[in-house]
Amino acid sequence: MTIFYGTETIHGAGGLPERQRRASMGVEYEGALFRIHSTPHPPLLRVEGEIDANSAARFLAALRAAARSLGGDITLDLGELSFIDLGGLRAIVEVAGEVGAEGRNLVLSPVAPHVRQLIQIIGWDTAPGLRLPADEIRP
Repeated sequence: MTIFYGTETIHGAGGLPERQRRASMGVEYEGALFRIHSTPHPPLLRVEGEIDANSAARFLAALRAAARSLGGDITLDLGELSFIDLGGLRAIVEVAGEVGAEGRNLVLSPVAPHVRQLIQIIGWDTAPGLRLPADEIRP
């Protein structure tokens, strides 16, 4: 079952402790393998679960819809993502290109070192609209 939700406007969520911040996040998408939460202030999308070949198309559609609902640069938090394959990374790069065409960025933070390394090996770290902050690496 797939559920798309609208988000609530939460002001100041970025300054809350992590537990309260999680509670204040709206759910944009919830499926069998992954979930996308969002906050508008600051623009943040948190992905939890697994993105594989079977869920990559749903991930692309959900990520695209969630990114359209937020303004400005968007932080994509991959800290709770347990697995992502090449199709999932391709979806991220595609959405980054779309927000980049609007003069915005998709900032991956935090991102696991092995995911960062894969993005760099492929050469997608220079993709339009995609940013990988050097100081935001998750062990």
